[in-house]
Amino acid sequence: MTKCIYCGLCEEACPVDAIVEGPNYEFATETREELLYDKDKLLANGDRWEALLARRLEYDAPYR
Repeated sequence: MTKCIYCGLCEEACPVDAIVEGPNYEFATETREELLYDKDKLLANGDRWEALLARRLEYDAPYR
């Protein structure tokens, strides 16, 4: 998570809405290792924000 600069270019280029920016921009951790996301951690993060992200995509659909 430390590589992303939140520019949104990957989100714009993704043709199937597989990449979306979520509302969680602050990543405060005790160690750098906590910022390394594996599949399970990514899926849990997606489950946490799925409803909100779906609404955002729905609102944004007319402009795509």
